[in-house]
Amino acid sequence: METKGPIVLIDDDEDDHEILVPILKQIAPHNPVVVFTRGQNAIDFLRTTDQRPFLIISEVTMNTMTGLELRRQIEQDKVLRKRAIPFIFFTHPVYKHLVEEAYDLTIQGFFEKKNNMADITTQLQAIIDYWSNCLHPNRFASRDL
Repeated sequence: METKGPIVLIDDDEDDHEILVPILKQIAPHNPVVVFTRGQNAIDFLRTTDQRPFLIISEVTMNTMTGLELRRQIEQDKVLRKRAIPFIFFTHPVYKHLVEEAYDLTIQGFFEKKNNMADITTQLQAIIDYWSNCLHPNRFASRDL
């Protein structure tokens, strides 16, 4: 996995950007944070970038394209699916049917946003630490394939 690649954050709530981006920059200073408010813009970026994203963090409930629709489009795109970018949902509120549908789409994690900065920081730190240490197909350089 490209541990220095960008963290792609998809959330249509500007207030969440103001909270999450500084935390991500603090706990993952070597990973640029690329923010999208629309799922289609994120897909366009993923299809055209030469960068190897480290992680996709998405809200589930968004207006134009839900996070579930976004994940479905990534899974249906052979090139994006092959890139095997870790994809997690970081959302609030959480409902059982959303969790079940998300895991049917082979996501790698579903987290409910906590209510305070300290708890959100702890959550995101655990996610970043896990993916920084996880063996994953993207961890290997092109020459190792």
